[in-house]
Amino acid sequence: MAFIPEEVIDQVLRTSNIVEVIEGYVPLKQTGKYYRALCPFHTEKTPSFTVNPERQIFYCFGCGEGGDVFRFLMRREGFSFPDAVRHLAERAGIPIPERGRPREEGVLKLFELQRLACDHFRKTLKGPEGTAAREYLSQRGVGSEAVERFQLGYALAEWDGLVREITRLGLTPRQVEAAGLALPRQGGRGYYDRFRDRLMIPICDSTGKIVGFGGRALGEQQPKYINSPETPVYKKGVHLYGLHLASRAIRETRVALVVEGYFDAISLHSAGFPQTVASLGTALTADQVALLRRYADKVTLIFDPDPAGIQAAWRGLELLVAEELGVGVVILPHGKDPDTFARESGKDALLTRIAAAQDVVDFLLSRAEERTGLRGVDDQAAAARQVLRLIALMPEGVRRAKYIQKLAERLGVSEASVMAELRRLGSPDSAGPSAPRPSAPLPPAEKTLIQICLLFPETRPLVWGAIREEELSASPLRSIYGVLREFRGSEEGLARSLNHHPDPLVRQVAAELFVRGVEEFADPHRMVQDCLIRLKLQEVQVELKSAREQGDLVRVQALLDQKRTLTGGRISETDYIN
Repeated sequence: MAFIPEEVIDQVLRTSNIVEVIEGYVPLKQTGKYYRALCPFHTEKTPSFTVNPERQIFYCFGCGEGGDVFRFLMRREGFSFPDAVRHLAERAGIPIPERGRPREEGVLKLFELQRLACDHFRKTLKGPEGTAAREYLSQRGVGSEAVERFQLGYALAEWDGLVREITRLGLTPRQVEAAGLALPRQGGRGYYDRFRDRLMIPICDSTGKIVGFGGRALGEQQPKYINSPETPVYKKGVHLYGLHLASRAIRETRVALVVEGYFDAISLHSAGFPQTVASLGTALTADQVALLRRYADKVTLIFDPDPAGIQAAWRGLELLVAEELGVGVVILPHGKDPDTFARESGKDALLTRIAAAQDVVDFLLSRAEERTGLRGVDDQAAAARQVLRLIALMPEGVRRAKYIQKLAERLGVSEASVMAELRRLGSPDSAGPSAPRPSAPLPPAEKTLIQICLLFPETRPLVWGAIREEELSASPLRSIYGVLREFRGSEEGLARSLNHHPDPLVRQVAAELFVRGVEEFADPHRMVQDCLIRLKLQEVQVELKSAREQGDLVRVQALLDQKRTLTGGRISETDYIN
């Protein structure tokens, strides 16, 4: 691994505002001196993810994940530590004079390859080879502004056009393959482009980094669409197309419009609906819904009226309801998808449709009525059970009560009978994967003592001569104490060494201790003395028990005198009981 000088790492860390970096992934809400959000690393309903801008630390009180801005990127993007440093250095315009072996290949290299490929595709779209692709875009009503905004391009109708271009820039065909952009020829005789003669549509993560591509055939090629394979930076079902462009509008309105395909999203953005994202041609996944939950309070699904579109809407409803999101469903006229409807009918017509979006009860009952007419008791009971399976996913509250009331009214039955059926169906215990269990509670006196040592360097000399590392009972606190005693360097370097400690439990505990602000400790010197006294009292109490069991009355008396001194003369009567 190439060596990055410590002074450069420190400069990058000082220059990178952790709040600004994390807000590129998660919408943060300021609460006093801290920022909070739903944790991006586990499923939760109440925000427990906390960022301390003063100490440039994050910590989740739900799952225990925490650390500095480097650690966040390592966890969120899968970066190695050097890659996280390089990423933030590039963002801040800080050059890195690396020494040692050549730069390692990793996640950053894959992002670089996606960017180079996108530049190549955009260039070919504008050249003479891209004439047919430009005509296709024109026919679909995609203007030049949308082409630039969504970075659309064209893959040449050649076997190795991209491979040759990338290798010309100094990279290898094997690296192009690792990025999902090339395939090895049979017999191992070189590589050829995965995408050929296709309109190229970059897929970006929530921060705008290109992670993969979708390719739309221009001729008679099959399949009509192909996507990048999974790579370390692209996982199917995780990303939402257009989210990096839509996130601001979604945050402002707290409503997301969700469509299926690339061109559905492009057309709705062009028509004046910047809060639109696409599920990349599939039904919504749990990962995508969790991503939406960080930005929106309500999701409106706009799908085709064909059976596949209806089924996709149904599968998305379960996940959205489980995440406690408000849901609306817009089913377009037959023969229209969101792309064609937006282009042919215009913004006002789509606004009218969105305003009249059906809620969960209306959507499911309308579909059941189309199938069966809901004329018989059995048909109504079956439809009620389908709706109630979704209502059962909701927590107790106003929304759930209103849906129950509405279902009863639509079916002409009492709310009591609906509630009875809901109880019979039962409610699931959990709407999603739970957060990892927290570690066993740390001894309060030990935890507070180490926390003060971390936050107030001037108190450390008081502790060094009073307690030894092995006297601490909690393993992670012993490790942190050891680092504190041995570390020679800046406070920034100390924090970094703990945030990137090889033991994940040490990292977790250190982040939790670091995240609190110094203003929460009114008198740290007095608190250190109190903690030391409590720890000594605990030690005396253990020895006192042993002395009593051994019948050593002289030792018992000496320990009681020591305890009286530690407590300022205060001592419990039970201490005298043999």
